[in-house]
Amino acid sequence: PDLIAALALGLALLLAGLSELAGLAMIIGAYITGLALSRTDLVNELHDRLRGVYQILVPIFFCVMGMLVNFKAMKGVLLFGLSYTILVMFGKIIGSAIPALIMRFNLRGALRIGIGMLPRGEVTLIITGIGLSTGIIGQDIFGIAIMMTLISTLIAPPLLIKAFDGPPGIA
Repeated sequence: PDLIAALALGLALLLAGLSELAGLAMIIGAYITGLALSRTDLVNELHDRLRGVYQILVPIFFCVMGMLVNFKAMKGVLLFGLSYTILVMFGKIIGSAIPALIMRFNLRGALRIGIGMLPRGEVTLIITGIGLSTGIIGQDIFGIAIMMTLISTLIAPPLLIKAFDGPPGIA
């Protein structure tokens, strides 16, 4: 099982590197590997064996992203960043709630799903990190992305607690 986990991690890193060579973001290759392996009988074993890697690398990733923020560059765009954060949060909630309503969840259930999507910002950080490193975006826009991810991640738990008070979310 340890060898299989090591091979799976190696395959993810290999495909991430090949994606980069092809002019795509590394996340594409890693995502494809994870998607392919998630459909196998090994998924639970891989999840258990790679948990330590996950627990080490995820905090490092978030720390590095936070350390890249230039707070001085954000002074002029702070109000825009807060407005952007509010719009993104509404967009995530509505964009997730509409399909939930179509799938026969009631309004309460759709709202729960929408609020549950608020803290999902890892891909945003990866893409903005790539944009920052290539010079496509500046420190101000990168800071706004970090701010949006941080605020939406912190506000989601209290909103979810409030949303789960009451009746079930399925019609």
